[in-house]
Amino acid sequence: MKRFLLRFVLLLALVAGLDALCGFFFQGLTKSAIGGDTARNEYIANKVTAPILIFGSSRAIHHYDPRIFKDSLGVDCYNCGQNGMGIALFYGRYKMITQRYIPKLIIYDALAGFDIAENDNYGYLTWLKPYYQNAGIDSIFWKIEPKERYKMVSMMYRYNGKILQILTDNVKNIRIDYNGYRPGEGIMNYEVREEKEPSNVKIDSTKMYFMEKFIQNCKDNGTRLVFTLSPFYGGNTHLHQTYAVIYELAEKHNVPIISHCNDEDIIYRKDLFSDSYHMNHVGAEVYSKRLAHEIKGMFNFIQ
Repeated sequence: MKRFLLRFVLLLALVAGLDALCGFFFQGLTKSAIGGDTARNEYIANKVTAPILIFGSSRAIHHYDPRIFKDSLGVDCYNCGQNGMGIALFYGRYKMITQRYIPKLIIYDALAGFDIAENDNYGYLTWLKPYYQNAGIDSIFWKIEPKERYKMVSMMYRYNGKILQILTDNVKNIRIDYNGYRPGEGIMNYEVREEKEPSNVKIDSTKMYFMEKFIQNCKDNGTRLVFTLSPFYGGNTHLHQTYAVIYELAEKHNVPIISHCNDEDIIYRKDLFSDSYHMNHVGAEVYSKRLAHEIKGMFNFIQ
């Protein structure tokens, strides 16, 4: 029995040692990545210093060109948008960023499906896993899935599902971006027959918890916050019903909302869209110039 226990303890020690070794190896590769989402995520977490940041889903990453905002507002801007991600990720990113510096302005492109609606919040933790040890990040995991505190004991678990991408991003840069912005390509060539978003959205209490915390953190730190609703092709006839909770939060906390969701100069022009959800680089240029001009009028303090 003693021999069995000894072997079992030695096996556990070996597994723990290998886990830690591999974990530190991939932690190093995460920091040394030369491109792709790995390098971009690392830059946002530990290196970005721009006074103006863009937050939001794929609509943020494709709709906001930081070069235009810099030209208009006279200060650096970086696009921190992430495909398929919402407030759980961006609350975490803001926590990490503010450990180093305080951004002057955050432009948050809200999307009902990722920032309001009830769904599986676990998926939003993907890009935070490698930074679990950073101050304030562990509590996000515990709020969404309490069992994660036990899984995160494993260093390799933090890189689960990202190993091939991390290796690839250390060899070559397969995704070009401009201060985080990734231009959309192509021109939409089909008709839209359905609404982009439902009029009745079931509110996710966890998302609202993080949204409230995020807004309050911005206020406490002196970061100006603007919610934006960028264009869909064809617009959104249920805009105020779909985003009612965002409008309520904005009013409660005195946060401005700028909506171009139904901007008729944009929403019926297929040449500005790559698909019904996303503008292409031509549309992003038109929209970014318009929004930058509006923000300049609101926040002329940014110098």
